[in-house]
Amino acid sequence: MLLAVVLFYALGTGFPFFYRFLYVLFFLMGIGASWSWLNLRGIEVKVAREADRGVVGSYLDGRVAITNRTVMPKSWLEVAESTGPSADGSGRGVSLVRNQTRSWKIETFLSKRGVYRSTFIQVLSQDPFGLFRFRRDFVDGQTYVVYPATEPLPNLDRRFAGLPSDSRVTRHWDQITTDVGSIRDYQPGDGFRRIHWPYTARMNSLMVKEFDIGTSAEAWVVLDMFAGDHFGIEADSVDNTEELVVSTAASITNRLVDLQVSVGLAANGERHYLSRPDSSPEHMGRLMDAFAEVRAFGETPLREYLYEVQSHVNQFNTVTVVTASTDSEWLVSLTEMRSRGVDVAAVIVDQSGFGKDSNINATLQAASASLIPIYVVPRGARMDAALSSPVNRDDVIGSPRYAMRIADRT
Repeated sequence: MLLAVVLFYALGTGFPFFYRFLYVLFFLMGIGASWSWLNLRGIEVKVAREADRGVVGSYLDGRVAITNRTVMPKSWLEVAESTGPSADGSGRGVSLVRNQTRSWKIETFLSKRGVYRSTFIQVLSQDPFGLFRFRRDFVDGQTYVVYPATEPLPNLDRRFAGLPSDSRVTRHWDQITTDVGSIRDYQPGDGFRRIHWPYTARMNSLMVKEFDIGTSAEAWVVLDMFAGDHFGIEADSVDNTEELVVSTAASITNRLVDLQVSVGLAANGERHYLSRPDSSPEHMGRLMDAFAEVRAFGETPLREYLYEVQSHVNQFNTVTVVTASTDSEWLVSLTEMRSRGVDVAAVIVDQSGFGKDSNINATLQAASASLIPIYVVPRGARMDAALSSPVNRDDVIGSPRYAMRIADRT
């Protein structure tokens, strides 16, 4: 605008002052543009991070080093992280002489879970007159993973871990295993391999061993990532049903692992995730990577997906479904699992706390009629309290009694 005004008066009046002013403006613009452009040439930026994994709410430490490989000094440079879970556009100002390297410690705040495969370090250059501001992006080649935030669940209801291998619950097994459940009197037809000889000598009567299924029992966590069952995921927010569902499933998985239970994961996200139960540390790492990566972009409804999961479970498994669905149709699939002897439970994230007008009373009543324990996790509630006991038939969502229970858990 200034150039246009000066040019107008120069051509309209013919005064030498306006022509000289116009030449000075062009000269300053040429110097400013050249300064800003040359400032970004011949520099190197390297990033070194101390770890490649973190948890939401923590910091990932690292160092940034910038080097000037040219004879020309560099000034008015600003270095900032332009992508990632905490990119905010702010940076650090630096100046460099020939072959000088400046480095400093950075702390990347991990505000959102995910797998960040290609992030950029942004270098901004500005001329002394403030007329031009150029940018150059340098690729940070280090991939880092941000795990969802989890909560300890010391009071987790034992229905989540009521497995045959657990000391609180035992189930006898017809085959010979490594775990002995109890001792009983000998009956015709019992094999000699079942005889407990030391106890037989002590009781002066034939006694046989009854075996428990033991370590072959497994737990499954089914994570519902069907897009139609979630609310608030379009705005790229960290406060939505998707994040709370993933955090709840990850917390339950951690607690089951602490109880020395083999845990498997099934999720109907943008692709189907299926990891058979295992108890190794490597397997737990794979599960946490899946929790970090999965998004609620799935196209398979929970009811259909549960039918796919049925082929991988048996009567000695427990299945825990974590969902935000307000539809009760998926309870039909879960009821079929229960009829086959599978211990089932469901955790529902209440969408009403996120601003959606929803009602899960019909789902709760259908689950109660099918004898399926249901746990409700509202927004802002303490997860350990919400998962300590199932919702009763009388706890209608929106009732004063339910409001009092939620208040105690928040």
